[in-house]
Amino acid sequence: PAAVYVRIRTSFLSLLLLHLLLSFTLPTANPNQTMAHASPEEVKAAAEDPGAIILDVRTKEEVAEASLTSRPFKHCSCTLEDCSELMSKAEEYMPDKNAPVIVFCRSGRRAGKAKEMLEAKGYTKVLNAGGLTGLDYL
Repeated sequence: PAAVYVRIRTSFLSLLLLHLLLSFTLPTANPNQTMAHASPEEVKAAAEDPGAIILDVRTKEEVAEASLTSRPFKHCSCTLEDCSELMSKAEEYMPDKNAPVIVFCRSGRRAGKAKEMLEAKGYTKVLNAGGLTGLDYL
């Protein structure tokens, strides 16, 4: 019985040590990865695709105050807490899940959330273009 106890304790301590080592050495997922903005070059290249959709996820009030004037865009509100409007209209607005979807908002945070939601719905080329004020290159 004492030998079994020693083996169990040794195994437990070995597993605990392994867990601690891995916890401190393995890279962790970046929680802001979906919030990362695509580069202007990536956005411009995607926008050249004839099937590309530019999607503004700001509120209707924000769109009324200032809009993208250089290109046509679709509008569908999405907040960090609620993207239900986007989810219900996604396939109507963007039927081709392999076409580029360029998403923007005011700062890029809601666009990041929209990107995450669209990718979960099967869209393969979603770019977070950041905020409207940074899209003067489009």
